[in-house]
Amino acid sequence: MDLVRLIEALSDPRAYTHAREQVSVCQTHISAVFLAGPFAYKIKKPVRLGFLDFSTLEQRRHFCQEEVRLNRRLAPDVYLGVVPVTAEGLAVRMEGEGEPIEWAVKMQRLPEEATVRERLPRGEIGRPEVQRLARAIASFHRAAETNERIASFGKFEAVARTLRDVFTQSLPQVGATVSAAVFDRLRLLTEEALARRQPLIEARACRGLPRDTHGDLHLDHIYLFPEKSPPADLVIVDCIEFNERFRYTDPIADMAFPAMDFAYYGRRDLARLFTEEYFRATGDNEGHTLLPLYTAYRAAVRGSVEGLKLAEPEIAAADRPGALEQARAHWLLALGDLEEPDRRPCLVLIGGLPGTGKSSLAQLLADRAGFSILRSDVVRKELAQARDLTMPLGQSFYSAAWNERTHGECLGRAKQLLWEGKRVLIDATFREDRRRKTFLETARRWGVPGLLLLCEAGPQIVRQRLLGRKGDASDAEWATYGKLAAEWETPGADIKTSVRPIRTDNGVEATYQSARQALQEAGLAS
Repeated sequence: MDLVRLIEALSDPRAYTHAREQVSVCQTHISAVFLAGPFAYKIKKPVRLGFLDFSTLEQRRHFCQEEVRLNRRLAPDVYLGVVPVTAEGLAVRMEGEGEPIEWAVKMQRLPEEATVRERLPRGEIGRPEVQRLARAIASFHRAAETNERIASFGKFEAVARTLRDVFTQSLPQVGATVSAAVFDRLRLLTEEALARRQPLIEARACRGLPRDTHGDLHLDHIYLFPEKSPPADLVIVDCIEFNERFRYTDPIADMAFPAMDFAYYGRRDLARLFTEEYFRATGDNEGHTLLPLYTAYRAAVRGSVEGLKLAEPEIAAADRPGALEQARAHWLLALGDLEEPDRRPCLVLIGGLPGTGKSSLAQLLADRAGFSILRSDVVRKELAQARDLTMPLGQSFYSAAWNERTHGECLGRAKQLLWEGKRVLIDATFREDRRRKTFLETARRWGVPGLLLLCEAGPQIVRQRLLGRKGDASDAEWATYGKLAAEWETPGADIKTSVRPIRTDNGVEATYQSARQALQEAGLAS
């Protein structure tokens, strides 16, 4: 039975002995999971890729058995066993009688809302939870099997091959999920990092530090149950069973996954906390220097995996935009992990009332910190010169409609620059909190740091600046300042961690130094 027909058949509640009104299906590029009542069943797709081979029924059965064995290390009560999928006449049965046409891993179904990934946006993951997770992973690594064969997978040539393979296998995705500029730059930086770290990687392998790790520790696989007592309060599922090369690694390569994932979901603060607690628990101080190489590797792998989905016919059309977005963001995140702070892709907003020095600061940052500037006043006038005939002729270029159009154009141009791995700076008032959130959320969705520098100055200084303006793209006057000051919205609590006030009363150089410090704190300046 071909894969599409099999997935369709197993989506029918009648395929299960415990009849269900509905069966939900979740797919990756290598598996399909069927959520049927209290159980989840996972089949492996009959694929043969560079890093795995599920092409025969016997191989798929073997790797189902391996999945159960290995995952019982961190989820002993979840993995129930390997069960057959059978054909009974024209019907397909899960756990049926007769000759198996497929094999499935049977699991206790866990509530999706209990994953760290789902708990994050609800504000349920804080310092205690992150520290508990870091200590648990450190403990798992200490106890994980190691021997001479496992350690050999941590030698430099094996590590370098694994990292290089990501680029080789992802070449067909260039131009679709990652730009050539980002791909080529990341590849170069990876080679440079490998060359720098070769002695350390080799020395750690010789000391027997590589372990039989999990291999796929992203936050969707980690479940928290705070109502239960340890160790049942923390369950980690879905380790790599199909390729020892991905599981037999330096523990730093394993813990790099949740560190990367926290950053991907916009919580770089929790990524730092997680790594600090992990290294405190292990005492592995030299591991710090390897972390950027491995977080970049993990992000690139996720970018590649999400890109592979786009080539699979069984992936629903509705799921394709999300896969594209996630792939693109992970490639940029990978680049940011290895790039020098002064070249790291990012989206920085410079906001503030008219006359507070936004444009002067923006130009300084472009000249000294490598930013590409998008100035809303300039973009607005470019749009006005090319205005389409559908706009009412009498409408002001500062109306609500034109504000929307201008900011939409700025956002579109920013995305194009980010696609190329640029550092983007947008100079606009950003008076409304919803507008700030839109741009900062775009940064998160594109896998780059987002920061809002809010320029502030005393009214008297602002008045002098506005009265002295000549030939500027901005049409703002003193009356404009007063109107916008009355309408100014204080940044909300949900974006406050991304906001840095910048006083501009004390001259251009002092202003620049304040901004530079804010960039340094965000990892965007040396």
